[in-house]
Amino acid sequence: MHWADAFAASLDGPQLVSTGISPSGPIHVGNMREILTGDMIFKAIRSRGMNARFIYLCDDMDPLRKVYPFLGQEYASHVGKPLCAIPAPSGNVTYSEYFLAPLIDVFGKIDVQIEVIRTSKLYEEGVFSKAIDIVFRNSEKIRNILEEVSGREIKGEWAPYNPICGQCGRISSTHVVSYTYPYVEYTCSYGHAGRADVRKADGKMPWRIEWPAKWFALGVTVEPFGKDHGAAGGSYDTGKRIAEEVFGIRAPSYLMYERILLKGKGAMHSSTGLAIAASDMVEFAPPEILRFIIARVNPSRHIDFDPSLGLLNMIDEYERYRQAYYGLEKVQDHEDARRIYELSRINQNEGPVKVSYRHLIMLAQIYKTSEALLAALRRSGLSENDIPSDIREKIRVMRNWIERYAPDSVKFSLVESGYTGQPLDLKQREILRMFLERMGRIAWEPDAIHNEVHEIVKQAGADPGTGFAAFYNVLIGKDRGPRLGYFLSSLDRNFVRRRIDDAISLAPGTRATGS
Repeated sequence: MHWADAFAASLDGPQLVSTGISPSGPIHVGNMREILTGDMIFKAIRSRGMNARFIYLCDDMDPLRKVYPFLGQEYASHVGKPLCAIPAPSGNVTYSEYFLAPLIDVFGKIDVQIEVIRTSKLYEEGVFSKAIDIVFRNSEKIRNILEEVSGREIKGEWAPYNPICGQCGRISSTHVVSYTYPYVEYTCSYGHAGRADVRKADGKMPWRIEWPAKWFALGVTVEPFGKDHGAAGGSYDTGKRIAEEVFGIRAPSYLMYERILLKGKGAMHSSTGLAIAASDMVEFAPPEILRFIIARVNPSRHIDFDPSLGLLNMIDEYERYRQAYYGLEKVQDHEDARRIYELSRINQNEGPVKVSYRHLIMLAQIYKTSEALLAALRRSGLSENDIPSDIREKIRVMRNWIERYAPDSVKFSLVESGYTGQPLDLKQREILRMFLERMGRIAWEPDAIHNEVHEIVKQAGADPGTGFAAFYNVLIGKDRGPRLGYFLSSLDRNFVRRRIDDAISLAPGTRATGS
């Protein structure tokens, strides 16, 4: 049973699945493990016929903690202010909306049907006012819980609420003087004194208190979270105690997930600049692959994300799962292959693979326009129904990947004239000559070409690597390239004939620069 279905099977009754990320910077691929883990749990609950809601809490009341690498030094004056109350790096929106908008766009592209709730609105509309009153009346109990569970002493004056200074706009610089519902009297380190109304967005609770307060105020029953929150003495342990002993509710069922690591570099963090934004990933990879990366791995295992060759291999694997779903291939390494595919696909009616992504990547490097590439697909025998309706978007995305992340082993460009590759030895020249003699009677399709080349190489007494390298050198100036049968069949037969003729007409060990 898939991990999302196994988790859903442990639940009973209506469910509210909650996720949350602070929009302090670009929401990256690592953050998406929370969103997509929640999404897959939500879909698994719904597939069991149970009522469920799925929400994303945008923590836009969180303060800006420092000037991150992607910000200018002018943001030093905004450190300590709520993200929803400071200007964006560009445009006329707030800082939080600037980073939230691309994420909402990603939700649409990756089939995440989620209610986006801004935490600032919950404060502004008084949704947290009862919870804030409760925590103030139980402040000593909460302080004891935090100290007992975390093992850290809270020194000096402390309050379970941080007012926003009415003068400087900071959360981090205020100190509570007194509380009588609904007002909090405070002073600010910068000299101001004022009064905050807990029924408005005049302040916020600290994270370890705000989290269980969200469970209480909204009725959250399920929440995935990262292992940092689930560590012994961490925020879930304190939240659970506060939920049960202060708010009198049961803490949500949870699924703890491991991190997504950027291969060779470590955990992604927007604050350090070591991250790939989710909005960027859907610009260089099919959107279903972001879902597939999460669906195929149990949350308890970390994921190494490689945007280069690893991504292409992941797309190959997705296509195998897709073919297995339609009974055209077997996936030996995963018993939940069908369910993984169901939870990954964007288009519910996409059907079996008609043309592989690797083949499209090859064509995208042969044909420089979408129109020329589409014409090549039609010439290969594909009907209009076989060509994906979003093919132009796929081509755009794959060209982005080729430009940004494709390894040299995948990239190539056609030698349009002459021969500029490695000098051919006599055996390679003989292989090309034999192929040239037989070209007219070879069916110009992948399997026929592949089989004929293999036979010629065998007859010439050469090893396959040497034999195939002759063709790649002639056509792309490299020793390796795309699968040869598919590659040659995608090229005009006469073009291939001219390139081979150019190469074998030269004296051994020489090369030309034009024809």
